Amino acid sequence: MAVITLKELIFLNRQRSSPLGNFQTSELSRQQQQFQLLVRQKRMGLNIEPLLDRQLALWLEQLSSFIPGIFESRKKIYLGSRWKAQLKVDSDNHWLEVPINAGVVHNKVRLYEWRIGSPELNWSDRVKLWVSCQYLQYRPEDLWMVICTFSPDCNGHIKKMCWNQKDYYALELELKSLLLKKDEISKVSQDEVDKYHSLITNIDEIEEIPL
Repeated sequence: MAVITLKELIFLNRQRSSPLGNFQTSELSRQQQQFQLLVRQKRMGLNIEPLLDRQLALWLEQLSSFIPGIFESRKKIYLGSRWKAQLKVDSDNHWLEVPINAGVVHNKVRLYEWRIGSPELNWSDRVKLWVSCQYLQYRPEDLWMVICTFSPDCNGHIKKMCWNQKDYYALELELKSLLLKKDEISKVSQDEVDKYHSLITNIDEIEEIPL
C-alpha cells in the first residue's frame, strides 16, 4: 500500500485547481524556508547567531514567547514528526503521511504551525488536522492548532484554531475526490512536479546551512 505524502497531496490539489505554468519562486518562499530551518537548528541547540539578521532574530524571539519551551529540548514539543492515517476510497486503501509539529499541554496534544503569511487555516493545515484526528483518535472538536504568523511589516501574531465534525467530513470528502482523480491529475510533466516540489516548505528536506 503506497504512502501519499503531504507534498504530493498539495501538488495534486494545486494542479486540480490551477496549472503550474506561472508558479515561480519568490523572496518570500526563500525566507520562509530559511526561517523554518533556523527554528529546527535552534531547537537542536546549534549556534545560529551568525545566520540571523534583525528580522529573523525578532521572529525567533516572538516564536519563543508564543510557544514557551519550543527551543528547550526537555520540553514535550516535537518538530517534524511523521504521522500517518488510512483513508479508504472505494476498494483502495491509502496511507496519508504528514509532518507534524506537536506539543503536550495539560495532557492533551496540540498542533503548532509557524509561517510568514496568514494566520487562517489553509488547505495544508486542514489535512494535518484530519490526519492528526485519525492518528490520535481525537474528536475534531478536541484538537487545536496554534498558528504563529510573521510579517516584515508588523509584529508576529498567534491564533488558536479549532474545527468541528462538519469541517472534518468536508475535508475527508475533498481528499477522497482528489485521490479518485489522482491518476488523471498526475498527467503532467516530471519537470513541473520537480519544480513545484522544490518550493514546498518541508523542514525535513531543506538543505542544511553550514554553521
